[in-house]
Amino acid sequence: MVKVNELSMTRINFLLVLVAIVLFGSCAESPLDMDQENLILPDLQIMNNKKELPAEFQDVPLIIKDALLGLYETKIGANLVNRAAEALKNSGIKARFVYQLGLKNTFKYIGNGCVEYNFAEMSTGDILQLVFHELIHMAQEPKGRLSYLLETEIEAYLGQYFYCMMSGKEFKALRGNNLNFEEKIKSLAQFFDIYTGKTTNESMFQHAFLIAFTEIGLHPLYGSDKGWKIGPSPYSVRILSSLMIN
Repeated sequence: MVKVNELSMTRINFLLVLVAIVLFGSCAESPLDMDQENLILPDLQIMNNKKELPAEFQDVPLIIKDALLGLYETKIGANLVNRAAEALKNSGIKARFVYQLGLKNTFKYIGNGCVEYNFAEMSTGDILQLVFHELIHMAQEPKGRLSYLLETEIEAYLGQYFYCMMSGKEFKALRGNNLNFEEKIKSLAQFFDIYTGKTTNESMFQHAFLIAFTEIGLHPLYGSDKGWKIGPSPYSVRILSSLMIN
């Protein structure tokens, strides 16, 4: 699960919310829910027209298709889309992205290829990096109950950081009163070579991983009361290691 705060509202989504309020009032079924299939990311339309998504992603909403196709603009993004599609195919399921009115600025993988989300106040750049994050979870655990191992979240945030670095986007993760967690992920990244899929210093990588554990455990989203736990060491980033973006 990943959540971004303090995001700038995009003009198109602001207008959609206003129209929904004026036209539909307090309907039991959200107008945003009903229109979700038709929403688009306008700044991605042209560059994505000639691309085709894997079959496992053909049934997702149009705006998610735009985001997935936008990931193809970087090799790490393209490789992850294909890696997640392979994991889904091997599990006999397809991806589902379900809009949830009760969420805010959030993408949340709930297992079995399904992501719940609400993008109403998010920029295109923020949507892209959060979709990337959830695709890592989809590749990690495509089917069955989630493990709730914190190392899966650390890997997803680390991958999100590398994606942002390669696509020129601002990395945003668990922002609140400080940027401590982001700094811990950046420190961890110093000891992993995304181009070879190997650590550059295994002992320092393990040490940085433990520090990241300490920081993420302070966030209310990842407390033990939510079921999160730490698995046995040594820790690895299995999905990132398999991307091999050389």
